[in-house]
Amino acid sequence: MGASGAGPFENDDALDFLDELEESEPDVRRKRVESALDSVVRASGYIEAPAMSQAVAAAVLVAACDDLESVVGERNVPWWVDDEPIDVDEELEELATQALHRALQSEDNELWELWADGDGGERFATKLTHYLDALGD
Repeated sequence: MGASGAGPFENDDALDFLDELEESEPDVRRKRVESALDSVVRASGYIEAPAMSQAVAAAVLVAACDDLESVVGERNVPWWVDDEPIDVDEELEELATQALHRALQSEDNELWELWADGDGGERFATKLTHYLDALGD
């Protein structure tokens, strides 16, 4: 049975990404987060839901590692965000911000289409906007 909640860590693709990060050494986590964000930010065409789900999860992890309070109430927040957070600098924050802005673009974005088709677009946008605010955007 798949997971498909509105939260950043409530879908199968994001949960798989979190599992990969959990199994990674702490120094490798940042590289994997950067890679997930970069793949979406640099994409010039249509972005499939799995890639976007991972990028959204990565962006929220950046916000959480910078300010744990930003994820209060979210389900499935990994333990390491508090115990072994990744090092967040301005460059990583900017990459996370760009990825979230890309996730909010309705064109060429399967994840947005899936939420909009199910009348959840506003709920999805509200979640992402919260994390943009947390990242200082």
